[in-house]
This record gives sequence, C-alpha cells and structure tokens, in this order.
Amino acid sequence: MKPLTDIQLYDFLKDNHESILNDMIQMDTNRESLPADILKEIANTTVKTINSRLLDSSRFFESHLKEWADIVMKRSLQLNISVSYLADLLTHDRRIYCQYIEQFILSQGKELTLGITCHWFSLINEGFDRMLSHFIHRMDTYKNRQLSEQQRLINELSTAVIPLINQIGVLPLTGQMDSERFEFVLKAVPNQCIHLEVNHLFIDMSGIPVIDVLISEQLSRLTKMLKLLGISATISGMKPEVALYTIQSGINLSHFSTSSTLKQALRNYGVKIVP
Repeated sequence: MKPLTDIQLYDFLKDNHESILNDMIQMDTNRESLPADILKEIANTTVKTINSRLLDSSRFFESHLKEWADIVMKRSLQLNISVSYLADLLTHDRRIYCQYIEQFILSQGKELTLGITCHWFSLINEGFDRMLSHFIHRMDTYKNRQLSEQQRLINELSTAVIPLINQIGVLPLTGQMDSERFEFVLKAVPNQCIHLEVNHLFIDMSGIPVIDVLISEQLSRLTKMLKLLGISATISGMKPEVALYTIQSGINLSHFSTSSTLKQALRNYGVKIVP
C-alpha cells in the first residue's frame, strides 16, 4: 500500500485542480498555440491523468492515460497537432506540476524526507514520460496504418487491367516495382482477367525504369499463372537500356512474347490502330 503522504499530495493537487489548470493553459503568447477551449480540454485530462499516478492501483493511471490519448489523438488529427508541439506542451505542464509539488513540500516543513520527495518527482516525471511515449506510439500506429492503406490504393490503381476489344486487356505497369508490389500484381491481375473475360493480356512495361532478376522471375510467374488460366500474354515497352541490362545480367526472357511498344504489339496481334 502506498504511504499516506502520496495520498496527501494527491489531495493537495486535486484541491488545486483549477489553479493548476489555469496555469497550464497560459502558454507562451509569442508562439502559435491551440484554441483556448482545446488547450483547456487537454490540460484537464492531463491533470486527471498525472494525479492518478499517485493512487494505489496502476489501473487508475492506465485508464486515464487511455482517455487522455484518445482526446489528444482526436484533436491532433482535427487540428494537425505535431508531436513536437505536444512534447513542448507536456514539458510546460511538467514544469507547472513541479512548482506545485514544491509548494506542497514547503508547506510540510521538516516532516518530509528526501526519499519521499524524490519518490514524488519520480512518479510525476514517469507519468509525463509515459504520456508522451504513448502518444508517439499511437500516432506512429495511425500513420503506418494510413500509409499501408494508401499503398494498397496505389497498388490497386497501378495494377488495373484495362479491357479493350475482343477479350483483349492491357496491364500498364509504372514506377518502381518491388517484391511486395509484384505480389499484389500476382494476386490481383489473374482475377481481374477472369472477371473481364480477357484471353490475351498485354503487359506494358514502358513506365518501369529498371528491370532486375526479381522482376523477371515475377513476370515469369505471372505469365505461367495466366497460361494455366487459358490467358496468353505479350510484354511490350521494354526500354533499350533495360533490354541491355537483361542481356548483361543473363536474364532469360526468350520464353516471353515481346514487342518494342504497346502500339506495335497490338498491331501484331491484329488490333487495328487508328492514327
């Protein structure tokens, strides 16, 4: 069980809740700040969270920490609050808290030991450190999830099979291809071809700056998968420097039907191209 003096400090901070709150929201006027009502909302839940660090059970602190993080995340996304701004805000709040702890210590005279005062400062500092690290973790998780979703959308848009005529489709590949992106191609393209009833797919590589052994192997896998589904494939648009690299690297593309341009590939297949 915590010493009684922890509860005494908790009661002191609780009794001075409004005063601490007012001191916290007095931010430096020379810097851009949040709206007063938002600052007050964040400061209010900050006070509750830090005060709960002095209570017996850690579950009180963990519960308040989650509530604080939920509010701060919501406001951060609404108002584009940066991690550096929040760090400055918590540093300011930590300073205010230390001042109030000092007030309490002075009011107790000689009754307090150095050990207990260090213990209080340690608890409060640990609480603020946990809040910042928890927020950073939550924000990183959110941004990583957002990036994953954006990458998924990019993959979908950049691997769309375009249906033409007579069950012909075109797959324009663009940008840098890596193993993760090509895995998406392997999963998505055969299904798209079946859905669109494509029986011949033109894979245009004019938008790919570099081809390596990995891309060659993945292309081979794709064409083999398509062949098993009864879909033939032609590769077009390979740049001269890419073709030279494939020869120098010993990459074998002889089993592919190829053409220098998509336009030429379509003509070779019998598709009439209007000038």
